[in-house]
This record gives sequence, structure tokens and C-alpha cells, in this order.
Amino acid sequence: MKYITQHPHKDASMSKPRVAKSHEILKHIDPTKKVRVYRNLHKNCLSIKQGGLVRCHADNVVLRDFKTIVNKKGRDKVRKEKVKNVHAYLEGFVIHAQEAWKGLLDFSWGSMYYNPYETDKWTDEETGEFVDCGEFVDVDPESVLAFNYLYEKETV
Repeated sequence: MKYITQHPHKDASMSKPRVAKSHEILKHIDPTKKVRVYRNLHKNCLSIKQGGLVRCHADNVVLRDFKTIVNKKGRDKVRKEKVKNVHAYLEGFVIHAQEAWKGLLDFSWGSMYYNPYETDKWTDEETGEFVDCGEFVDVDPESVLAFNYLYEKETV
């Protein structure tokens, strides 16, 4: 009699690598192309997508030239059904954390967040304004710190 010790569709070689630091992500992606980062609620980490595929999971990532993205239809579905889905990202180029923090003072970084039940978009914690893009963002599953960022322009 044959016993299956693991799920037949979940081969161990298919699991994504998990890394701790931003520079370790560079081993799993093309650093010349943008990635999309989102909080993975099931694994309590960040998922790093490139080319439409999750390339790895991480405890921390630092992006250069970042942009905030919230899919309105996904946000509306979360609000209606009260079930979370992946619809909000930070997009940019992965860099070594030292590249972002080198010569920059800690107090010049601002904190931002996204919660589909509280806000429509990525929001500056201090001002309440929507963040559009910026120079650097340092992300972990519990916090998002941004440097030299711009607010979204108001549309009438």
C-alpha cells in the first residue's frame, strides 16, 4: 500500500524561498525590473511579485522609486464581503537597505499605512493625506516607512 506523505499538488520544490532582509531578495528577482510587494496574511510576511509571479517571501524589503497601488474593485469587494483579498501593493525596485538609509536621518522618514476598512488608499499616518509615490520605502509586515514621498494630487 502506498502512503502519500504530502499533498500531491504541493511539491516541496514549489514552495517559495523565505528571506529576512532586502538584499537577500535580490537573489530571487531581476533587480532591473520593478516588483510588487504585499502583506501576506497567511504567512505573516511580505510576498514579492515580479512578472506576475511570487518570487519569494520576506520579512523586510526596501524599494527605490516606489508607487502606491490600490485596486478599487478589490477594495470594494473586501468592504462588501468582509473577506480580505490581495488588492493593495507597493511597487518599485528592490535595493539593499543600506543604500536607502545611508546618510539619511531617521526623523525624515514618515509612516504610512493602508487599511481597506479605514481608508481608500495608502495614507500618511501623521497628515492623513494619500501617498502617491516616493524615493524610498522600507516595509515589514507591521510597518511601512517612506522617505521623500509625494501626496496624491486632488482630483475634482
